[in-house]
Amino acid sequence: MNEAVLRVYHKMPPRVRSLVASARGYRLRRLRYGPETDALVEQAIERERWTPERWRKYRDERLSFLLHRAATKVPYYREQWMERRRRGDSASWEVLANWPILTKDVVRRNARALVAEDCDTARMICEHTSGTSGKPLDLWLSRSTIRAWYALFEARCRRWYGLTRHDRWAILGGQLVAPASQTAPPYWVWNAGLNQLYLSVYHISPRTAASYLEAIRSHGVRYLVGYPSAIDALAEYAYENGVGDLGIAAVITNAEPLLPMQRQKIERGFGCAVYETYGMSEIVAAANQCEHGSMHIWPEAGAV
Repeated sequence: MNEAVLRVYHKMPPRVRSLVASARGYRLRRLRYGPETDALVEQAIERERWTPERWRKYRDERLSFLLHRAATKVPYYREQWMERRRRGDSASWEVLANWPILTKDVVRRNARALVAEDCDTARMICEHTSGTSGKPLDLWLSRSTIRAWYALFEARCRRWYGLTRHDRWAILGGQLVAPASQTAPPYWVWNAGLNQLYLSVYHISPRTAASYLEAIRSHGVRYLVGYPSAIDALAEYAYENGVGDLGIAAVITNAEPLLPMQRQKIERGFGCAVYETYGMSEIVAAANQCEHGSMHIWPEAGAV
C-alpha cells in the first residue's frame, strides 16, 4: 500500500478499515486457495511417509528440472551460461554447485530478467519483500506457485498443530492497520476473508495489552501467529495480571528467532504449545517445529 492510499485508509473509521481489510482478504483467499488445495495438502501429508531414498529421487528430479529451465528459459541465467561457454567453461548446469550465489543486488538490478520468458508478469503476482536487510526486492510469483506454497503451509503449519485455515486466528504483524498516532483501541482490524484478526505490533504496551487480549477473546481466536517479541509482551501481561480463558490452542512464531525465555513466557501466559517456524518471501526455504520440538526443513521448497 503506497503512502497516499495509506493516509486515506488511516482516516477511515475502524469499522470501514475492517471492511477494506476483508475485501483484501477475500482477494487473497481466492489467490491462495482453490479447488486443488485440499488435494495438494493431502499429497504433502502423504509425502511425509516417504523413505529417504524416495525423497532423494524426488528432490533430484525436481532440482534437475529447475536448473535446466533456469539455464534455458530465464534470460539472466541463459546469458550468464552463454558467456561462460564463450570463455571455454564446460561446467554442467545440471549440478547446483556449478551455479554462482545469487545476491540481492543482482535481483534488484535484474528483477524482470530473472522471470522465465514463457511467463507473463501481467498474469503473475508481484511480491514486495519487507527489506529487513535494507534491500527490499520485487518477486514475481505465479498463481500455481502461491497455491502450492499455501498448501504446504496448511499441511505443516496448521495440520501438524490440529488447526485448519477455516479456524479463526490472529496475527501480530508489521502492517500499519491503525495509524501510529492512534491512542485508543481498536489497534486491529477484522479480516473476514481470511478469518483473521490483524493486530498492530506498533501499539503494544502495558497500557494497551488488556485491550489486545480482550480482542483476541471476543473474536474467538483459536491460534496466534506473529513476532515472538510481540507475542511475548502480551503473554507476560496475561500471566502477571491473571488473564486466562483466552481459548488459544497454539502459538506459531515467525519472522524472528524464538528465544527459550520467550517460549517459556508464552507457554505460561497463554497456556498452550508454542511452535517456531522459519521462512522468507522468496519461498526458497522453509522449516517448522513438530510436536517433539525438532525443526523440519520443507524438502519441496528448496535444496538447503
